[in-house]
Amino acid sequence: MPVRRGPLAWGLSVASGRPSEKKTPSNNMGSENTTPVVPLAPTENRVLIDWLSWTLTDVSEPYEAMGSLGVRGLAFSASPYGGMGYRQSLRSGNIVIYFDGAENMGCHISMTGQGCRQYEAASGYDDCWRILLERLANIGAHITRLDLAIDNIDHGLDLDLVEDAIRSHEVRSRFRRSQLVENLSLSPDQLGQGRTLYVGAKGSRLKIRFYDKAAQLELSDIHWVRCELQCMAERAQAVASHILDGYSIGDIAVRVLNQYFVLIDLDDINKSRCPHKFWWAAWLQSTEKLRLTTAKAVKVIEMTMEFVKSQYAPTLAMFRQYLGVAGFYDFLGECLTTGKDRMTSKHRRLIDLSNLIKNNQYEGGLLCPF
Repeated sequence: MPVRRGPLAWGLSVASGRPSEKKTPSNNMGSENTTPVVPLAPTENRVLIDWLSWTLTDVSEPYEAMGSLGVRGLAFSASPYGGMGYRQSLRSGNIVIYFDGAENMGCHISMTGQGCRQYEAASGYDDCWRILLERLANIGAHITRLDLAIDNIDHGLDLDLVEDAIRSHEVRSRFRRSQLVENLSLSPDQLGQGRTLYVGAKGSRLKIRFYDKAAQLELSDIHWVRCELQCMAERAQAVASHILDGYSIGDIAVRVLNQYFVLIDLDDINKSRCPHKFWWAAWLQSTEKLRLTTAKAVKVIEMTMEFVKSQYAPTLAMFRQYLGVAGFYDFLGECLTTGKDRMTSKHRRLIDLSNLIKNNQYEGGLLCPF
């Protein structure tokens, strides 16, 4: 049967009552990566927070804004670049604190998709997102963007069927247009990186994207289609509030989709009476049951370097002072020679994965700090 959920209350109040209990997110952190180094595909359908940003208008000092993250172990460094209307920034990987803006702009904190995975690793808590959103609500932060990524691997969401329904106008939506972007390869030795369906205007406070994640990451022999819900301004604030009210993330995603974009069978001249397509309804039903999850942990070289620097820099300085410059570099040379001979496939996989991240070709798993 089609999933008929009430519209999501975009305001801070919940329109359809509170659930009886809060859902505890599952935790798959800390697992050792023993697969070949490619972006890690999920092993089950999941929903992730894939972007989060907020503004602290009453906070002008970046190190005070850093406290809103509530985690330790994130090494921030000054960046020569600003952004978002701010002149300066501090960066820790893909987590950025913008500051030095105009009067009353305060500080702005942004986590990209990779930044969200980085935050999950640094936090170490199963319910790290609820803890963070609760902290932000308590300090009066303004949530400016919150993206949900719905990953499907069981073939419940088919990009071809979505495109066919849109082309056939079998859609009930508040949006008027969609856009299809296809990435083609100019080399016969490489496959194209798939296509993306965009729904929603450029300036809309809600945008929906469907794309073939497996094709984008050049992963063969798997089905991995992603639906992204990009929520801005009060839309983002509302999603955060519903998460804190105990609603499952899957239920929130279904309510958003039912309110803004539904694929239907055109069996009535009045689209409001048309039923959901069977496969679309089935996908919504499975999505509704999903809980907020985190991605699998993998290591990257830059984070390992930061760990070595924070833990062993004093020891290395002691060696240099004791051995002198020449003796110290002889010692390092011996370490590198013996270390190279002792490198395993684990270390080579780590190099390959770090190169993927450096070249912006990785968006898969959780980045583990050490």
